[in-house]
Amino acid sequence: YAAKDMEIIFVSSDRDEASFKSYFGEEQPWLALPYGARDIKAKLSKKYKVQGIPSFVVLDGETGATITTDGRECVSEDPTGKDLPWKPPSFWDALGTEFLSGTEGETVEIDEVKSSNKYIGLYFSAHWCPPCRGFTPDLIKAYKDHLKAKGLEIIFVSSDRDQASFMEYYGSMPWLAIPQGDQRKAKLSKLFGVEGIPSFVVIDAATGETVNGNARGKLSSDPTGAKFPWVPPACLDI
Repeated sequence: YAAKDMEIIFVSSDRDEASFKSYFGEEQPWLALPYGARDIKAKLSKKYKVQGIPSFVVLDGETGATITTDGRECVSEDPTGKDLPWKPPSFWDALGTEFLSGTEGETVEIDEVKSSNKYIGLYFSAHWCPPCRGFTPDLIKAYKDHLKAKGLEIIFVSSDRDQASFMEYYGSMPWLAIPQGDQRKAKLSKLFGVEGIPSFVVIDAATGETVNGNARGKLSSDPTGAKFPWVPPACLDI
């Protein structure tokens, strides 16, 4: 990483200075925040929302802007630093350009999706997940009854474990899909912080901005879509 112009600064959570000196002096080839600067360490932990260690944050050396707070995961996935500095993909980069339209192999391009719809819904789901199988019929009904007419196109982002399960499950759905096993699934899950399924996210098709990151709950509480696209209320309205 040093050859790619990265400098690392160790921010210690050691319990005493002797432990810090032993750990830093004997094992680490980079810089360190002085152990006595506990106030700065606390500020950095708060700024970058460090809740556990090890944690590795990557910053732009010129601007100080955060590139990623998931540097630990990036190192594990890319130990040679091929993709350093691991800038997270934009929504459009993560989404890709081609999607399945039905189970017969037909595809649709992203430009067509964007030009024909006001909103894009990402549906993270899987056939093996009982809550998903319970929610999917409700989403299908809402899509057919009113959401499609209100300018929403849905893209199924599968967590199915094999192609047969994916095809069986997707065969019941009237919208688009990312192929099973496609790398876009991991990128989109990470981008939207998906930790459990089913999850339903609504995106502005023109800008790629997130309209609602928890639209599953909104659909359940507003099955007729009266308040679609479920823009969260401003703080002053709460």
